[in-house]
Amino acid sequence: MEQTVRDILASRTVRLEPIAETFQIYGFQCLGIAEKILDFDDGGDSSPVYVWHVQDDILPLSKNEIERWSVDVSGKRHWILSEREFDESIFEDISDTFQIDAWGPKKLSRWIGEAVLRGDLMVSQNSLNLNPDIPNIDIKVDDVLNSVTLMPLIELNEWLDKESMSMLNTLPVLINVKLWEISGMMVGPNNEKHAKKWSYIEDPWSKKIYLFNDEDVLLNSPSLRKINPLQSNWRDINLLKTKLQPLLDFRKKEKSPNSHDKVKSTMLEWWRVDLDTLSFEFSYAQIPAWILMFEDGGRKILHSRNGQTYEIDN
Repeated sequence: MEQTVRDILASRTVRLEPIAETFQIYGFQCLGIAEKILDFDDGGDSSPVYVWHVQDDILPLSKNEIERWSVDVSGKRHWILSEREFDESIFEDISDTFQIDAWGPKKLSRWIGEAVLRGDLMVSQNSLNLNPDIPNIDIKVDDVLNSVTLMPLIELNEWLDKESMSMLNTLPVLINVKLWEISGMMVGPNNEKHAKKWSYIEDPWSKKIYLFNDEDVLLNSPSLRKINPLQSNWRDINLLKTKLQPLLDFRKKEKSPNSHDKVKSTMLEWWRVDLDTLSFEFSYAQIPAWILMFEDGGRKILHSRNGQTYEIDN
């Protein structure tokens, strides 16, 4: 876990400087000092941040342990990443002396999971257990190697806080969509024709089709479990053509002679797609997502680009 934290911070251009002091505090390891950390709530203070790791143990982190820690440490700002559970009240007596941002195992695992989905941390499916309390889940998995992963647009902790679900267990996954490469003829004024190509994403989770943009690609795609949508949510070619037609038609500026003053004026004229000429090829693409684990045993997929939740096909 210590190296994982260091790797994530390094990917976000945070350098941990070694400390001059030697802290001998049972259960607490100081990873170093950073001038500024994006994930740390600094409250406007610019003093250095001591980064601490608390290793996993059976018992929760206690108030007595925090009091012993506070006697030996120096510096004002501290970021504690704990693999042990704790009650926020254990920091109350030292809040006037220290500025502490403490993360428990659930928030820590989400932070690591987000780093994986952003491509900051490269892991294989079995090399990192993001939350050991979550059992293996029997879900339909797609075995096709996907070539394109889209960047997530929402931040998990912000979404959970907004929905009052901050205590939920989550697991990062990838959900399958299709990247369609389409070619066909456009027909313009006076039956003019020219060939055109497009790239569109078919997202069966949101039941939407939208233009694919190279800027939306996640460069370092994580190796995570891939989940298929309901089979019935994929569109057949005929329905795909119907949905695409209004997206492919466009109006283009054309020059036309003006009979009064002999100069050319600009007009907008329609170019319509010839549906009969369209050809389609697809490859699987993927979108980062999270499995939300509810206390009653229910599970849903949280889509990282639209913030909506969807049922899982068991």
